[in-house]
Amino acid sequence: MTRTLARVGAELRYLPPKTKGSRRRVPLTAATTALLRDYLAAHARNDEPTAPLFPSVALARSRPTGVKNPAGASAAKQTTALGALSVAEAGERLVLDWSQPYRHATFYKAVFRPAVVRANRLTPAANLPKALVFHGLRHTYASLCVAAGLDYMAVCRFMGHSKPTTTLAIYTHLFNTDDHADAMAVLGAMAKPAFARMGNVIPLRG
Repeated sequence: MTRTLARVGAELRYLPPKTKGSRRRVPLTAATTALLRDYLAAHARNDEPTAPLFPSVALARSRPTGVKNPAGASAAKQTTALGALSVAEAGERLVLDWSQPYRHATFYKAVFRPAVVRANRLTPAANLPKALVFHGLRHTYASLCVAAGLDYMAVCRFMGHSKPTTTLAIYTHLFNTDDHADAMAVLGAMAKPAFARMGNVIPLRG
């Protein structure tokens, strides 16, 4: 990642990341990479290097007969109405503007908050909090990295933290464990005589 989109006054600008550690390569899983490739292949301006990666979105104000129109409704009613739609139906309500970059506030009300409602409706076991914020997904990612067995230095690089202490300060509870069996097994193996770890090599005796 070499730049970030930030609001400066009334306009959006691409700026360098805040710290040196923020300039980084973020690895992706194979499934995420495939999704991103499909998205880029369908991107309306994929032949323009300076085009926004994600477009601005707005809710359509016109609607088919008999379909409720959440555009212009209160935020809570809008979220509930959009969350009651399927993903495909909700997608049809969005107007994409490929000439303008993604805007956080509009994405929140038109896409993210309804998606949380939809996820809880379709999968009650998910039990996502209504107040879930988009930044919370960053913490989820870090937690999953720790659960996968990555050490804190790797997580630090992925998150763009300039200092490992930042990662530990935020996620230290995830690295703490009372099960030290693996660590003790490694130390135990180091204590064995060298020839015991040499397989079929028999040491010479003088």
